[in-house]
Amino acid sequence: MLEPKDVYEQLREHLDDLPVGYPKTESGVEIRILKRLFTKEEAEMAIHLTYIPETVEEIAQRANRDPEKIKPLLERLADKGLIFRSHKGGITQYRAEWFAVGIYEHQVNHMSKELAEDFEQYMEEALREELIANDPPQLRVIPVAASLSPSMGILPHEDAREIIKKQSKIAVAPCICKREKEVLGANCDKPEEVCMVFSTGAYYYIENGYGREITVDEALKILDQAHDAGLVCSPSNDQKGFVICNCCGCHCGILTNLKKLPKPATLIPSNYYAVVDADSCTGCQTCIDRCQMDAITIEGDLAQIDLDYCIGCGLCISTCPSEALTLERKDETEVTVPPANAFELYTKIGERRSQRRASGSN
Repeated sequence: MLEPKDVYEQLREHLDDLPVGYPKTESGVEIRILKRLFTKEEAEMAIHLTYIPETVEEIAQRANRDPEKIKPLLERLADKGLIFRSHKGGITQYRAEWFAVGIYEHQVNHMSKELAEDFEQYMEEALREELIANDPPQLRVIPVAASLSPSMGILPHEDAREIIKKQSKIAVAPCICKREKEVLGANCDKPEEVCMVFSTGAYYYIENGYGREITVDEALKILDQAHDAGLVCSPSNDQKGFVICNCCGCHCGILTNLKKLPKPATLIPSNYYAVVDADSCTGCQTCIDRCQMDAITIEGDLAQIDLDYCIGCGLCISTCPSEALTLERKDETEVTVPPANAFELYTKIGERRSQRRASGSN
């Protein structure tokens, strides 16, 4: 007779069945992470949530539990960032949250050295491969405004300023990647409070104290500060936009892990790439300092762009003193159009992940 599964292994399997998975490792580091975050009682409750928002009564019915008894537990899970809570028309709903981007980012005020070390180990052993396999990816790269010109025909979802201007609620939070590296003793001189969350997510961040509410004008100023500091503009991979991350190449979990791969430019949606005008380039190396992907080298007195690493962020364009660098739009056969919204994005990720798992490829 088979022994009943440990509740944390049940939770791991539950998280692994969400659109963005939570794969098993030989070391068991993923279970250690869950034990740091969830009590047994919380783990038992979290197993009953789906990624569709539901009321306490709906969850209680499926779990065969008393709604009055589980409501405080659901609130505690939401307060800890382990599930997502939203309010609409006076009704509170809860849904499961995947580990990344999700549960882990919500630990921004609770980061510990032990959790950071476990996360780094998990990234190396399994999570990097899982996140890279997301199809479509959760995040994309769009050029900074200073690198663009009106003649380029930029679409609204390719313009961070336009994305921000359309938001009804905005929160800004510290970067979880920088927080993680700080507790591990690796400091970064770039600004930390640069991650913006919109709409329902903004309400959740403000309510939980993960971030603070800001106006559209304040958000635009943060975007300018991020550009000045040389941070890559990485919004969620949907047209509406539910987050905008501003990422450095030294601490960002996405960029640092992409750089470990042979052709990272093929793994992140970006519709542009940098081009050098050999007649104008003076080899001043300003672009090398700006590039967060280490995609630029100087040969003789001429900058060279490695297109396997260039993600079209435009940071090198906007500060080139000789105006030798420009952005080019990719061929239309290579241009990607993101899903309309977050629901469509994660539905596609989940469907394609299910197809891969069914075929045995991931």
